[in-house]
Amino acid sequence: MFDPEIEAIAKCTELIKDLEKESKFRVIKYLIERFGIGMEYSNQYQSTDTKTESKLLMNQSEQDDDEVEFTEAVQQENNDYPTLKDLLIKNYPKTETEWILCYSFYSSSFGNDTFTKDNILEKYKDNNRYSKSNAANLSNNLKTCVKKDWIKSVNDDDFIMKDEGKSYAKKVISGNSEGVERKSSKRKNTDQD
Repeated sequence: MFDPEIEAIAKCTELIKDLEKESKFRVIKYLIERFGIGMEYSNQYQSTDTKTESKLLMNQSEQDDDEVEFTEAVQQENNDYPTLKDLLIKNYPKTETEWILCYSFYSSSFGNDTFTKDNILEKYKDNNRYSKSNAANLSNNLKTCVKKDWIKSVNDDDFIMKDEGKSYAKKVISGNSEGVERKSSKRKNTDQD
């Protein structure tokens, strides 16, 4: 007999088992928020068993401590990064996919949250780099980022940063891009009269 709940647990477990602790936390937090799971469920379970209640409260306390430490670390980390304007002035990202990676990194609170295509388009606009061409090529550039294991699709709209992406984004924004800048050149008119 097919049990969708057990299958969902098995699939989720399989997908997050190799992630780092912080990544697991972000994924589970995202799922809870995405599906609107709230206190009504935990209250239901707490009333049925006092042992479960105390375990939930203890686990919540431990999670709260972890979340505070995690939040403080993220806030400290955010102060160390240049602004997107600084990246533009210093010409650190060398390719458009590196720009997409950096926009993803900044849109995701430095790799800690999910982000969308719209978030990236906003970063283009904030950084005065928006063009119809950039918007038209965004899907292809995102696919390139996925192929390079920098980002991962969560669903049709949301993405997360993978560890490889966070690592390379930090490298790019510190001025150590491995990309080769493509200089735009004007095409010569080869038509003869």
